[in-house]
Amino acid sequence: MWAYILGILFVLATVVAIQYKININNAYKRLNNYDIKTIYTDYGKTSYIAEGTGEAIILSHGIFGGYDQAYVSLKSLVGDHYRKIAPSRFGYPGSDLPSQPTPENQAKVFLNLLDQLGIQKTYIITTSAGGAVGIKFAIKYPERVKGLILLSSGVPTAKKAREEIKGMMGPPAPLVNDFPMWFSTKYFGFVFKSMFSSEIDKSMYDTMLPVEPRKKGIKADETITNIDMDINFDEYKIEKITVPILMVHAKDDPMVKYEGIEKFIARTNAKTAVFQTGGHLITGHGDAVSTAIKAFIEETK
Repeated sequence: MWAYILGILFVLATVVAIQYKININNAYKRLNNYDIKTIYTDYGKTSYIAEGTGEAIILSHGIFGGYDQAYVSLKSLVGDHYRKIAPSRFGYPGSDLPSQPTPENQAKVFLNLLDQLGIQKTYIITTSAGGAVGIKFAIKYPERVKGLILLSSGVPTAKKAREEIKGMMGPPAPLVNDFPMWFSTKYFGFVFKSMFSSEIDKSMYDTMLPVEPRKKGIKADETITNIDMDINFDEYKIEKITVPILMVHAKDDPMVKYEGIEKFIARTNAKTAVFQTGGHLITGHGDAVSTAIKAFIEETK
């Protein structure tokens, strides 16, 4: 009996190992198969994807992201329209992690990227953990921004000391490795549904793997980016943002609570596209989200 059970377990383990090897190899190939470009700044190397013509849009991606996630998000949001710029933030695939990977320094790199691309003014879309960088950019360089689009984005909510911030500001440590993340997304996708309060489509899972090239960026987000708007609250003077703002959010987002979003809207008079359901990924409203963003761009360009 035990020999039979052990035999079954061995077969299952072998199948899982083969699937993992195939899938993770494909993930690395996919990550490296983009038309990746690179610039060098005072903060090291930054890799990005650039495509299209027309109004420029740069996207500040969330945690577990990179140029691939930024690009896939932009394609999903605006299709083949506009000039899409999809950089990896500090520590994400193809981008160095400087000694001070703050949102303000990341905003300086975005500025340098725009300069090197010859782009005078841009729209900036921020998603989730990418919010601090986009908001900081709009505050520091309003003359370079046509509009700020906050998509399920983190925002400054209240001033806190570092020791007051409780709870995880990033993923559980075991997930920040290739095999655990692959295994979780492959066989326990419902766990992520409970985290995001929405389904995750395959394209999003694809941009979370491989994890290894994203580890430094994830750690920087957890320890610096995700708390910067709280511990440096007074430096995010959002009332002084002069560029048009569009807030796109779902009220049942469990990761960026809507109470904080309401306060941001009240302080800035941002235009809104708010959904009752959809979770952090605003699942089920993709067309409406895309329509709202494109309409905002056309109205303000």
